[in-house]
Amino acid sequence: MTAEALLILSVIAPFLGAILAPYLGRSLKARAGYPLILCFLPALFLVQYAPAARANAPLTAGFDWVPALGLSVDFRADGFSLMFALIVAAIGILILAYGAAYLGKSERHGRFFSYLLSFGGAMLGLVLTDNLIALFAFWELTSISSFLLIGFWGSRKASQDGAEKALMITALGGLALLVAVILLAIAGGTQQISTLEFATLRSSPLFIPALGFLLLAAFTKSAQLPFHLWLPTAMEAPTPVSAFLHSATMVKAGVILVAKFGFLLDWGLFSQIIMYVGLATMFWGSYLALRQNDLKALLAYSTVSQLGILMSLYGSGHAFAATAHLVNHAAFKAALFMVVGIIDHETGSRDISRLGGLRRKLPISFIIALPAALSMAGVPLLGGFISKELFYEEMFHEGFLPMLIAVTGSIMTFAYCLRFLKVFFGPLRCENPNVHEASLRLWLPAAPLSLAVIAFGILSINPLKGLVFKSDTLAVWFTNLAAPSFGYEPGHLYLWHGFNLILGLSALTWALGIGLHLFRDPFHRFQQALTPAWNNNTLYYKALAGLEHFSSWFTHKTQGASFASHLRVIVLAFALIGASVLWRYLPENLSPVPLAFWLVALLIITDIVGVLMAQNRLSAIIFAGLAGVASTLLFVLLSAPDLALTQLLIETVTIILFLSVFRFLPRLHTYVRPRSLTLIDGLISLGVAGTIFTALLAVQTPIADRIKDFYLDYSKSIGGGYNVVNVILVDFRGYDTMGEITVLSVVAVSVFALLRIAVKRAKSESNDD
Repeated sequence: MTAEALLILSVIAPFLGAILAPYLGRSLKARAGYPLILCFLPALFLVQYAPAARANAPLTAGFDWVPALGLSVDFRADGFSLMFALIVAAIGILILAYGAAYLGKSERHGRFFSYLLSFGGAMLGLVLTDNLIALFAFWELTSISSFLLIGFWGSRKASQDGAEKALMITALGGLALLVAVILLAIAGGTQQISTLEFATLRSSPLFIPALGFLLLAAFTKSAQLPFHLWLPTAMEAPTPVSAFLHSATMVKAGVILVAKFGFLLDWGLFSQIIMYVGLATMFWGSYLALRQNDLKALLAYSTVSQLGILMSLYGSGHAFAATAHLVNHAAFKAALFMVVGIIDHETGSRDISRLGGLRRKLPISFIIALPAALSMAGVPLLGGFISKELFYEEMFHEGFLPMLIAVTGSIMTFAYCLRFLKVFFGPLRCENPNVHEASLRLWLPAAPLSLAVIAFGILSINPLKGLVFKSDTLAVWFTNLAAPSFGYEPGHLYLWHGFNLILGLSALTWALGIGLHLFRDPFHRFQQALTPAWNNNTLYYKALAGLEHFSSWFTHKTQGASFASHLRVIVLAFALIGASVLWRYLPENLSPVPLAFWLVALLIITDIVGVLMAQNRLSAIIFAGLAGVASTLLFVLLSAPDLALTQLLIETVTIILFLSVFRFLPRLHTYVRPRSLTLIDGLISLGVAGTIFTALLAVQTPIADRIKDFYLDYSKSIGGGYNVVNVILVDFRGYDTMGEITVLSVVAVSVFALLRIAVKRAKSESNDD
């Protein structure tokens, strides 16, 4: 297989697996997750092209999407994209294995794995695409598939709410991204991301609006303030989904956007906005995480906080530190969510206040959770400590306020990590007396992630050169792989920087974090006292209720009227729009109307007046039929006997249908209405008729060569037939004809279904009798 084919397959394979998953789910049930692991292997095999990416010679591939519009789907595995694709694929494989052990026998296994693979494919496409339009398409696919995953347990009200909230907020970001990519494509003169030039974009008046919409999209997707409220409610999804979404995929989509377009956003005010929004999110997420009693909710708010760190680092141009923390966060957060799933699976609870001493009953889960939680806390000799040190160092260079926010947020991070580990210590507290360690299939997928957290730190110590990372260690390899994408020099990650201010701030963080954990009850009361009567969730629900109220009011005002009122508005708008267009573009000389056409028009008008004056339905049907028959004369005058015959047949069938249906209706009643309304309707009708008549006369004076000459000249040479009408229907307008056939087929199936229901109902009633 060629390199280009492998790159395309790495994105397509999960979608193919999503199609196959429902069939495997029927036969293999939860174990269908194991063979579906193969869908992420092509993306994992991209690792062989890492040397080329590090040498700034990325693998590229693509194919035409809509050639007529110049649209193509392009993929580019540069250093950052390849690094993230490897993370998505690796964690995706572990999540599929974990899900196969986690799901119960009564779950809809095929549907679950189908949604999960669709999401994985969308994330790989989002990371690897080099096309603005495809970027938006994959972005929206992540929103749709995540909605399905979060709402997988649709019978639960909380799942419905979480899925709806995630979709509404991320859909807002999707609309913003759509505007952004359109503006960037127009301003940059290209749809290829890698060929966008800062100087060209900067000179365009669309540059600032494009960046604004780009930031809105990134903030909504990566749960930055004030759009963070969707992420905690998304924890209602099954734990494998939370582990995938909250560690390496959806929540980092906004971070990916900021990283990919960092060459645009690392500029002036926008850089400061991203940094301070990220720091505020980091602080607020940590603060809210300390209030949680649910283990999964605690991790959800911790994800909000960690995303704030990533956003602040990428936004302020510190890509090396950001990438190091991104890799660490993907490993420890996925491991912690899996451990929470194990605790919930074995004990039946995630309530911290009801759990304790679980290390005795769940020793392997404890061993997995300990390094992951300590890495998130920033404890030395683990990967999280190194990236936290880098975070402190970069914020120190940004100024006092960023440093203060970073340290304060990290103190609370340390405290909620200790709170998470609290369930493993102290006396045994568990509502399930038969609690025991999870099966090998459940904890094994989490173990490699915990080992990776350790490998990012302890296993990378070089005793000959002190506490430093060697250049070929796992964390450095991932971080330096992204170096060409951001322009920083490949470097080392150090466990020991000597005694300096950054180490002192870390020691302060640990001391105050321990103190905050020990005095959590007074701090919790302090939080309760500061809690206002409203928050982002209450504002969201009030805004949603207000929107629903406005929609109901607007619908009642605009759609609550009679059909006749609606029709008046529609035809009047049509007449006004048509008249305004004709006023601007009406040709100077309109085509003359032959006398024969005037006579036919007079006949049709007479028939229509007869319909209006009819006193019963039979008379109205007869006059309507005469008007239709008279219209066939127009086709005869235009030398189109086939169309005239078709029109005549349609009119005949229509009259028969009218007669067969109207005989079941009640008798006509006199419709009394004011004379003024009749006058208004007459004026509207005359206006519409005048607009259509003038438009028809206008098109008789063509502004370009008539297309009929093309059909006459090329009917045989291109279409292969002498019957021009048939060639038009079958060849020149083949798709249009196919669409009409499809519509008729759908109608036929619907009619058949209705008749079948009627027959079954009639049989049921006869049996009852």
